Amino acid sequence: MERRHFISVAGGLGFGLLIPGVVYRYLMRGTNVGNANIRAYLNDGPLAALRAITPTEDFYLTSSHGEPAVDEKKWSLTIDGLVRNPLRFSYDEIRALPPYETILTLECISNSVGGRFIGNARWTGTLLKPLIDRAGALPAAKYAVFYAAEGYTTGHPISRFDDSLNFLAYDINGRPLPRQHGFPLRVLMPGRYGMKMPKWLTRIEFVDKEYLGFWERQGWSNTGDRRTQGVIDDPRNLTRITGGTFVVTGYAIGDTSGISKVEISTDGGSHWQEVEIFSNPHPSQVWALWKFVWKNAPKGKQTLKARATDGRGKLQSSIDSGEWPDGATGYHTIEVTVG
Repeated sequence: MERRHFISVAGGLGFGLLIPGVVYRYLMRGTNVGNANIRAYLNDGPLAALRAITPTEDFYLTSSHGEPAVDEKKWSLTIDGLVRNPLRFSYDEIRALPPYETILTLECISNSVGGRFIGNARWTGTLLKPLIDRAGALPAAKYAVFYAAEGYTTGHPISRFDDSLNFLAYDINGRPLPRQHGFPLRVLMPGRYGMKMPKWLTRIEFVDKEYLGFWERQGWSNTGDRRTQGVIDDPRNLTRITGGTFVVTGYAIGDTSGISKVEISTDGGSHWQEVEIFSNPHPSQVWALWKFVWKNAPKGKQTLKARATDGRGKLQSSIDSGEWPDGATGYHTIEVTVG
């Protein structure tokens, strides 16, 4: 797996108004997904690779306001605003709540088609809905605002809190969240881009109107719904492959409806063939892994494309667009030379 790179922009302020797509990407550390993980899954079965888990040290990172060092003894989570019963939890009290463990794929809204700002991890925490139900949102509540320790904010319509799979995470891959991944607590919501799920969470406030957070005020999506994508992970772009038969692997990811089909074209998009999805776990918060056996590949330069269909039967967009403001679209395309 290729090691991540890092470009730091102190504070993350200002330039996003002018070139938000570029600045957002500059705030990240990313890694290639890593065909080694998918290959391990393919060769050794699901128990070996745990659905292609991304090692914590290789998981992509974003930070718009820096990475605060939070003292868990002084930290607390508050749920207040337009609620009947305001709540406050210490770190120990959060960890004492009924545990919830799941695997979830997280992606940055500034991830390009086939990009490296995506990862899949095993998370442990506690479900969010029971806490929201305990607090009891008042009829006037229309939105909930997430506040983070370093000053970041974002918001969601109250209807999203009916999703029983939203949760608060305090562990990643069996260990407490590292500081850069949001220690002591982050929120995770299936089917959304990472910008809608703050790290270093300190407060959830229910308010009576729509709220625009840090990136949303600069023109980024306020819904943060993840776009459907089919991606070729192996072989890589511009590689040379030899032999008569090749196994092409990749993944597909979408919103909460999941993935129902993935197709590949080996002739630049003129013809399409359905591939085998060999890992498509339910619920649909995890990427689907797929493979395609390419037989009798013609010699020379060849163009491969991938596309996915979501759980509602909707084919992903073929229009090539940049990441800003709603997430990238278009078919993932690579060129290989067959020797």
